[in-house]
Amino acid sequence: MHKESFNPRFIGLFINPFYFARRGLYQGIKQLAPLIGGEILDVGCGVKPYKNLFQCKSYTGIDVEQSGHPHEKENIDLFYDGHHIPFDDSSFDAVVTFEVLEHVFHPEEFLSEIKRVLKTGGKLLLTVPFIWDEHEIPYDYGRYSSFGLKDLLNRQGFKIEIHKKTIASFGVIIQMINAYIYKIIMGKKPGKIKYILIILITGPINLLGSLVAFLLPKNQDLFLDNIVLATLVD
Repeated sequence: MHKESFNPRFIGLFINPFYFARRGLYQGIKQLAPLIGGEILDVGCGVKPYKNLFQCKSYTGIDVEQSGHPHEKENIDLFYDGHHIPFDDSSFDAVVTFEVLEHVFHPEEFLSEIKRVLKTGGKLLLTVPFIWDEHEIPYDYGRYSSFGLKDLLNRQGFKIEIHKKTIASFGVIIQMINAYIYKIIMGKKPGKIKYILIILITGPINLLGSLVAFLLPKNQDLFLDNIVLATLVD
C-alpha cells in the first residue's frame, strides 16, 4: 500500500491524500497490539511501521527481495523466498502481517507457513484491504471480504477473536477520490510541484469528507481494510 505516514497526525488531514486509510489502520492496530506479545515475527515487514506499538520480548522482520517497491530505506532483518519462512516450527508467540496478503498469490501456502512457525495458541494479527486500487504492480493479486477472509483463516486452523473494518463510512468514498487524484497528478514521475498541487487539493477534500462522514450513517458493508486478530487452535 501507499508509503505515507503510518501514524497520521491531525496535520495529515490537510496534507495527506491517504489520511483516512492510514488513520483507520493505525487506530485499529493500536487497539489490538496490547493483546499480543512475547516473540513476534513480522512477515512482509518493510519499514516495521507499527513496531513501536508492541510490548514484546523480540520483534523480527522478514520480507521478500523482489516486490513492487525498493527496500533501501526499510528495516528488514532477513530476506526470504516468499514461500518457506526460515525458522523452526513453533518458534513464535505471535505473527503480524500488515497489508501483505493481497500480494500473496498462494494464500493457503502463506498461512500454512505462518501456522507452522507459530506456537499452538499463538496469535496472528493481520490486515488486508477490501477496497483499494492496484498497487505495487504487478504484485497485487487479491482483495478480501470479511467472509472470504474468515473462511480462509478457519481452514488453516485459526479462530478469529476480533475482526475490525476500517473507515466503514462515507470516508471510503473520500479516500478513493483522493487516491484517484493522487495517481492522476503524480503519474510515473513525482515532482515537487506535483506534491504542492496534491496538498492544495487534498486538504479541502479531506475536510469536507470528514464533515460529511460524521453526518452520514456508517455502512459496515463498505470499508477499506480488514483488521483481524486470530488464535491458532489447530
